Amino acid sequence: MRPHALVFALLVLTRFVVAAPSAPSPATSPAAAGSTKPSALRLLHRDPAAATARTAFVDVNVLPMDAERVLLRQTVLVEGDRITAIGPVGEVAVPTDARRIDGTGRFLLPGLGEMHGHNPPVGSSVDYVERIYFLFLSNGVTTVRGMLGWPGQLELREQVRDGRLLGPTLLLAGPSFSGASVASPQAATLRVEEQKREGWDLLKVHPGVKREVYDAMADAADRLGIRFSGHIPLEVGLEHAIARRQETVDHLDGYVELLGGDQGPLDPARLAAIVRSTRETNTWVVPTMALWETIIGAADLASMLAFPELRYLPKAEVERWRVSYERRLADPKFDRARARRIAENRIVLLRALSEGGARVLFGTDAPQQFSVPGFSIHREFPLMLAAGMSRYDILRSATRTVGEHLAATDRFGVVAPGSRADLVLARGNPLTDLAHLREPAGVMVRGHWLAGDTIAQVLAAYAERRD
Repeated sequence: MRPHALVFALLVLTRFVVAAPSAPSPATSPAAAGSTKPSALRLLHRDPAAATARTAFVDVNVLPMDAERVLLRQTVLVEGDRITAIGPVGEVAVPTDARRIDGTGRFLLPGLGEMHGHNPPVGSSVDYVERIYFLFLSNGVTTVRGMLGWPGQLELREQVRDGRLLGPTLLLAGPSFSGASVASPQAATLRVEEQKREGWDLLKVHPGVKREVYDAMADAADRLGIRFSGHIPLEVGLEHAIARRQETVDHLDGYVELLGGDQGPLDPARLAAIVRSTRETNTWVVPTMALWETIIGAADLASMLAFPELRYLPKAEVERWRVSYERRLADPKFDRARARRIAENRIVLLRALSEGGARVLFGTDAPQQFSVPGFSIHREFPLMLAAGMSRYDILRSATRTVGEHLAATDRFGVVAPGSRADLVLARGNPLTDLAHLREPAGVMVRGHWLAGDTIAQVLAAYAERRD
């Protein structure tokens, strides 16, 4: 058995039933609720410059993320939702009608991707939906791959795309394939066909799927041209999932189980073999290191309860997280030494995958227990650094690599003409210290500018409204 995987599955399902404040409408649809907006986001609508068609970042240092380099004293032009020009100050003409943003001493880089995120659950209030999306944006997260579909999410995706709802660009997995949702190969085939027809971007795999059911899902996905990602069901196993070309392995699921990492040190030869297989099959991995320490009970509760970003979420939600974690630690079957052993081996594993050339995608599994959207990136960075990844490698996993993975959907993840105008204006160079990504001087999402002081005002309003 894989106790931590089962705990995770139950946790996710429970969270999406009760985690958010209830709303009068059963649908997660701001459009359905009319034009009423919470006071926090009205701050954005008072900023007439936010919708300016042209923007110029002047005299800014640029991390283009096409290589580990910094372009000093550049002008970057944006028109609509696209970057149109980049070049040295004095060589790029700034249109007279453009909004000018002074970049002196600051650093411009692509917006970040959250490759294992979640949408607010069914029944969430308009306020809660907008809050979650804004928390992502406030920390420079401009693309989110939502990894558990529910009714209403496809409408949210379209509302974000057409500008009715402010949020990160959404790529959405459909309702998951689990032991409870698909009991036969026929059911799996029908579910793939249904989700492809409905327009979901990918399929989500959860624990409990039998191998013949998984294979039927994979066959149908291959036939219809839709990919599948997520967990590694116990009966399927990592090696078989890789052979069937599961596109991403999220949470590094299946690696510890395959290598016996809950029992002792990882065997170097077996580790090297699975790293090689991961690389050679072009399988992507989404580690979610910090969240997984919470899931298995290896994190310190007192430290998590002290996270300052918790003040931006409803008090009742944080309280549910506390109760759930205390219950996990009080379970007679809980083994803290085992949890710490798994956490330590996951660091070894991520180091081996990164150094072995496997493709790492940044993800934090937010919102989830003590993983606050946007702010969770700062909980993930230290563990990726501990695994030997450089600051550039970490940034690349959240920018260029995300753009490469999702290249069929749009061009983004680098600062270059033609790329989607998703940008973070940092107050210092993240290549010297990732902490410079905290409290950005501003964030641009699809050409819409959010100044740092406006972000701070909205966050302050959310901190005051925790009902």
